[in-house]
Amino acid sequence: MSVDVLLVAPLKHELEGILTKLNEPVLFASKRVIGMVVGVGKVASGIAVAHAIATYKPALVVLVGYCGALEETLAIGDIVCASSVVQYDLDLRAFGLDWGSTFLGDGSRAPSFLPLYCPAIEGAKSVVMGTADRFLVRSYREEHPELRENLHLGCSDMEGYAVAFACHAASIPCAIIRVVSDDAKGRRPKQFPVFVREATKGLRNTLQLLLESPSEKSPTSL
Repeated sequence: MSVDVLLVAPLKHELEGILTKLNEPVLFASKRVIGMVVGVGKVASGIAVAHAIATYKPALVVLVGYCGALEETLAIGDIVCASSVVQYDLDLRAFGLDWGSTFLGDGSRAPSFLPLYCPAIEGAKSVVMGTADRFLVRSYREEHPELRENLHLGCSDMEGYAVAFACHAASIPCAIIRVVSDDAKGRRPKQFPVFVREATKGLRNTLQLLLESPSEKSPTSL
């Protein structure tokens, strides 16, 4: 079985409502799309997406869900599209590698920053995404100004780099669109069910625009 787009999210409530069904192909924006929940964190999401790529052979992988902001201009509910992603909790600079890079089994080195498919989308803000196996709380942000000053991170998640690396290994383009659920001051939605409804609507609209982007601007044959 092959699909045009593999749409993934860490948790079910981050994906429900965007597609009419999960785990089976549906038509969305004139594309054959399958939606899957891949789990939280780099290990779970990376393995799940690598397996899904081998199974469904998508032309494009899109990761959706929530994220925390480091850029102070971002507000709760803002939609972001990541232009690149780095795993900021991996630091082997003592061994001569760039921050976020690591040694691979074939002797090569993983890219520090992975570029992503990020066309200009109305209502979505372009950011650099940082990935780590940790929930980014305000105290950690304040203790590590280098995340903004050196890596220029706009937002943080727990799956982006792993999903993008699985796509990189398979030579498939990857896009990350997320909704800010925690701002740079650590504030969270006061009414989470309301936030979820609005976030789902925003993600669905942004996904529609992403998949409808002119083909000449797309790295895929979609």
